Amino acid sequence: MKRVIADELSMILKDSGVLLLVVFAMLIYTIIYSVAYGKEVVREVAIAVVDEDHSSMSRTLVDGLRSGPDTFVAYEPTSVEEAKELFYRGKVYGIVVIPRGFERTLLMGEQADVAVILDGSHLLIYKEVLTQTTADVLVEGAVIETSRLIANSIGGGDIMGVIQPVSLDKHILYNTPQGYGSFVMPSIVVVIIQQTLVIGLAMLGVRRRQQRVSLQVNSYRDAIKSVVAKILVYIVIYGINLTIILGVVWTLFGFPYNGRTIDVAILMFVYLVSVTSLAMSLSHLFKRREAPLMLLLWSSVPILLLAGVSYPKEAFPEWLYLLGRIFPSSSAVNAFVDIGTAGVSLYDVRKDIFTLAVLAIVYLFVAVVTEAKCGKNNTLRS
Repeated sequence: MKRVIADELSMILKDSGVLLLVVFAMLIYTIIYSVAYGKEVVREVAIAVVDEDHSSMSRTLVDGLRSGPDTFVAYEPTSVEEAKELFYRGKVYGIVVIPRGFERTLLMGEQADVAVILDGSHLLIYKEVLTQTTADVLVEGAVIETSRLIANSIGGGDIMGVIQPVSLDKHILYNTPQGYGSFVMPSIVVVIIQQTLVIGLAMLGVRRRQQRVSLQVNSYRDAIKSVVAKILVYIVIYGINLTIILGVVWTLFGFPYNGRTIDVAILMFVYLVSVTSLAMSLSHLFKRREAPLMLLLWSSVPILLLAGVSYPKEAFPEWLYLLGRIFPSSSAVNAFVDIGTAGVSLYDVRKDIFTLAVLAIVYLFVAVVTEAKCGKNNTLRS
């Protein structure tokens, strides 16, 4: 087993492509994505405000929009057409129109309208502009209603009961900054582990066959030792990477990590066994070195989707959800998010752990069988 471990490490170190994928890619990708999503939420989105009323109340609303933090008033065009031109040119991502007669309508005790034009193709930008605009309009309405009630000699306690009959006490759990990075990064890390292992081991298998490197496998017992030794190699490599990512990278970028180390370690051990076994099984399917990159790299996005990250798995067709279970990443994403972000125990994610264990056993069996057959074929050729 020691010789297999030494040979596997030697093969990795001598192959620059595999070395980049298996040893460094996970850390590099994680840092790149962390930098991209490091700000967590979109702030200071440029908007245009068309104030057709030019009254004190409309100016108060404009000042609220200008103060942010989610939006800032980049332009104050004189007409809606001019604002639309700025919108189409990408200068602003939202338009707020305060109609003529805004103040007069409010003073008459009637409901005034404020129009908001948003870019629905940019989901996060759309959300921030709509949230900020809605909050400022509600504040403006509350101020006006308060002034009206004071004028009618209504007491302070009664005023709050009228303008805010229900008080919302909000507590954000787990993803406290409500950021996109904290939401997506755990899932990305899990998928990166799977994809880099599958592609890297496939490339390594092609090189091994091209150079006719002997597997030194003459029986199923030798095959089991070979597979277990190789799995240990990749568990150590990815264990070191995960320690750096969770202990250093996520700390620097402020991503939440609430899981117990022992729970994450057990989960990742089962996950790495299943993924490495799957990767070794698939590595025998390719004859050309570039084939794994061409055939497997494109699958990263579908696999991320099947894990239920960017689209809720509850909205999937049942057959598509079950199809996604054949990939270890689908179950590992759910378990890793629950353990690492919500801080649950292994017992709470026992269904995902069980699925990963079943996949590990199945793929481990396939890996041993293919390793034994390839070893015998190499022996016959030699």
